[in-house]
Amino acid sequence: MMVSRFSSVGSSLSVRLFAFLFLSVLLLFSVHVAISNRVQTRQMEQQVKADAYRASDFIRQSLLASMLRNEREHIYEMIGFLGAEPGVEVIRIYNKRGEIKFSSHAAETGSAVDLQAEACYVCHASVHPLEAVPSEERARVYRKNGSHRVLGLINPIHNNASCSNAACHAHTADQSVLGVLDVQMSLEALDRSLAATGQRTYALAVGIIFVSLLVMAGIVYRAVYRPVRQLRRGTEALARGDLDVEIRVDRQDELGVLAQSFNRMARNLQTADTELREWSHTLEDRVREKTAELEQIHQQMVLVEKAASMGKMAATVAHEINNPLSGIITYAKLSSRRLRALLPDGPEKQQVLDNLELIGSESMRCGNIVRDLLTYARASRAEFRPAHLHDLVTRALRLVAHHTALRGVQATSELELGDDEIVCDPDQIVQALVALLINAVEAMPDGGRLVVRTWAPPADGASVCVSVGDTGVGIPPGVRDRIFDPFFSTKTETKGVGLGLAVVYGIVQRHEGEIAVESAVGKGTTFTITIPRDPERVGGARAARGAEVAGP
Repeated sequence: MMVSRFSSVGSSLSVRLFAFLFLSVLLLFSVHVAISNRVQTRQMEQQVKADAYRASDFIRQSLLASMLRNEREHIYEMIGFLGAEPGVEVIRIYNKRGEIKFSSHAAETGSAVDLQAEACYVCHASVHPLEAVPSEERARVYRKNGSHRVLGLINPIHNNASCSNAACHAHTADQSVLGVLDVQMSLEALDRSLAATGQRTYALAVGIIFVSLLVMAGIVYRAVYRPVRQLRRGTEALARGDLDVEIRVDRQDELGVLAQSFNRMARNLQTADTELREWSHTLEDRVREKTAELEQIHQQMVLVEKAASMGKMAATVAHEINNPLSGIITYAKLSSRRLRALLPDGPEKQQVLDNLELIGSESMRCGNIVRDLLTYARASRAEFRPAHLHDLVTRALRLVAHHTALRGVQATSELELGDDEIVCDPDQIVQALVALLINAVEAMPDGGRLVVRTWAPPADGASVCVSVGDTGVGIPPGVRDRIFDPFFSTKTETKGVGLGLAVVYGIVQRHEGEIAVESAVGKGTTFTITIPRDPERVGGARAARGAEVAGP
């Protein structure tokens, strides 16, 4: 119950709109606060670095005169005085070898620093130390002993002409850098200021978000939730059949227009419901009458078209082509026999014999086409009698065994019917199965697997199913609806005229059954035939229902 209630609340338009607005405001404020803090922190750090640069230059210039005069005591006093200033960690001067010559911490004087340390690594990372330090590399920020941050600034002491020419120094003019002034300033006060500023900024952002949350909740409640709730209640009442429902929303916006449209729809539905109730007493009879009439007209059109086109053409073809074809085949065989006895052996004799054999085979192919055409057009009455479906399947597989062997097709059967006795025309069922099997074999020119299955439909003891499946090339979706049409074929002209599946369809129809096809291009095709165990009983029942519907 609780899960359903939370689910309905989560799917509410008002809740989702409020959540979207709240998350949008929260995201925007979060991004704004983060960017503001980052920009402010960077600006303050840049300002501190600029001040440190100026202080370092000031210290270097202040000490320059004392260095030129070699006034060491004065240098010690100035470094100690400046190192004692608030915020200054240490000030020291060391030469190129890393020996600390002067330091605000007297204990460091005379010791050596690590040339790979942060202050020295910039210049001494390569084999040949740099003669000038890039301005962006002069400052570094690090944490001292894991506590507060420290800004360290190195300022190289160059060997100017005034220094190299002084009497107290023994530096040659080719030595560019004499040492480094290292000034380290504490950033603890800056970090405290940044932390306090960040806290104030976040507190202000939370307050603004909370106020925005209240404002958005009020707006969504008045502008969306209340009118949508009224519309929902109205639609639920209309769904229950209350056509007198009316929604009162005194608004001129889209929701108000929607409420007015709903009220008009409810009134129109009420009017339509009254009219439908008046027509409900006669509509079913009229629909039944029209359906029966349309079905009769459709059957008549099918029969007329079949009789007009196929019957006439089949009769003409049978009388006009069969006799000449028989003569051609007969004389081709006689000519072949005489030529074998009269002509001497050689290439010309073999060529003539091959031509005669081709004439005979093509004439027989024409005869097969005529036979298929007559079979389709004649629609001869089936001779129903009891038979075993498994025996018919086995018989059909034996008839196409040579086709499967020549194509390298592996044919198997999965006969799952416990009771396979049906009433049918056995010859026509075998003819239909053979046609489907041959089609399946021809769809696998490089070999494959052919499976014939039988089973009974679930919860249906009055019918049986038999399927023929292959792993061939498949049927393209664009032609799948036309495969049972007469004279339609996807094969080449030398393999048929498109009557095989049409004949199968006719046989299935005469057995009051259905045929379905499932296919995937490149994976294979499966034809499934469903026929009743007693087609005559099904056909009689359908005829009786048709006569009852038609009436006197």
